[in-house]
Amino acid sequence: MLLDLSDVRSSRPHPLNMSLSSRSRLIPLLLSSLALVSCRAGGGHAGAVPELLEASVPVQPLMLETGAEPAPVLGAPAPTAPYLLGLREPGPASLSAQRRGTKWRDGQALLQGYLAVNSIQDLSRTGGTSSDIEGGSGSINQYPVIGGGGQFKLGGNRVDLGLEAMMSLGGRANGGAFVAGGGGAAVAVSLDLLIVDFYGGPFISVPLGGRARVYGAAGPVVQFANYHQSSAPGVEAGSGSGFGVGGYARTGVELEISPGSFIGVGARWYDTSVNLSSNFGDLDVEGVEAMLTFSTRH
Repeated sequence: MLLDLSDVRSSRPHPLNMSLSSRSRLIPLLLSSLALVSCRAGGGHAGAVPELLEASVPVQPLMLETGAEPAPVLGAPAPTAPYLLGLREPGPASLSAQRRGTKWRDGQALLQGYLAVNSIQDLSRTGGTSSDIEGGSGSINQYPVIGGGGQFKLGGNRVDLGLEAMMSLGGRANGGAFVAGGGGAAVAVSLDLLIVDFYGGPFISVPLGGRARVYGAAGPVVQFANYHQSSAPGVEAGSGSGFGVGGYARTGVELEISPGSFIGVGARWYDTSVNLSSNFGDLDVEGVEAMLTFSTRH
């Protein structure tokens, strides 16, 4: 059977026509692909590959200029807060709390204790039926003292003004003294002495910078004294006690070692006269205390 080749050629599509038909089908496909990609990019959804890249590769922020803060980058981890690492500096609240520790408020009390050494400048017992006694160069001239009390601020801005009330306890056993005799002769006498002072008055305190202060005070003293003298040639043994009055003045400087707590040094001068019992006359004492102070505000 013979085929007509002319018929076969006429039925086969022309190559040019087939190429145009394929191109017409590809154009809509490309346009739909581009639209799909644009939708995904506009919706902010990342594919699997970008997510993996973000998880594995840290994103470095770009520096706009030298010394400028880095611009935030999407996907970059948030910076760790300094306080989470324990590196945060004290904030304004903690700094103001520290400053409040150095500020003395009106009506606030400062409690003070001290250890001191009392140096007697003049001691005498005169009058009565016994021979007069003068303090000698023996150990009666110095004795240990312990004391304390409080200062109460009443007002003041640049300087602190108020009242203080203090007490001290000191004494010495077997202290040396002498009895003045006729012709310049002297007889040594052993004395036991116990002195308790109650004193107080107005004070002024001036801050020195932010961590120190200097203060001064003065006022009356109420003193209790217990006196005993041993026997000596021409001197009878005996004891007497009583109350007397006098005055004092003191000053000191203190350094704040922690908020509201101080340590310092000071000195107190006093002069008192006590009328002793048992007809021992009057005991007059003048001395200076050198003290180491410890104070705290409440």
